[in-house]
Amino acid sequence: MATKETADSSKKYRKVPLYPGFPELARSDVSIYPSYTKLGLAYRVVCRHRYHWAKVAQHKQFMKELLSFERLQPNALDGVRVHREFSQGILSHKIPSRRYMQKLTPDPLTSHQRMRVEEIISGRVNFSNK
Repeated sequence: MATKETADSSKKYRKVPLYPGFPELARSDVSIYPSYTKLGLAYRVVCRHRYHWAKVAQHKQFMKELLSFERLQPNALDGVRVHREFSQGILSHKIPSRRYMQKLTPDPLTSHQRMRVEEIISGRVNFSNK
């Protein structure tokens, strides 16, 4: 009985070669995968990564400062105006141009009415004299 058990267990645990036909690759000190310990990136790749992350950090810092400056304004309309003024040149890819916006939504006011509205919004009008 003991011989039958050992025969079954030897069949169960028969060692299959890892790399059939290449016994030299089965040694523990040999690998078919290259070593990446001395891997170095090209300098242009390193520079591109630095440039990208510097750009991301600068954009985050700008938006943080712009938000704090907007919050310092006395009313919400001034905050919007500050945002539009400072971000127009820098974030122009995110904010559509005025001409494009006028095409989408035509101005219902005449030029004289628009000038009057802008004058009232700017705070240059004194309503006590009129």
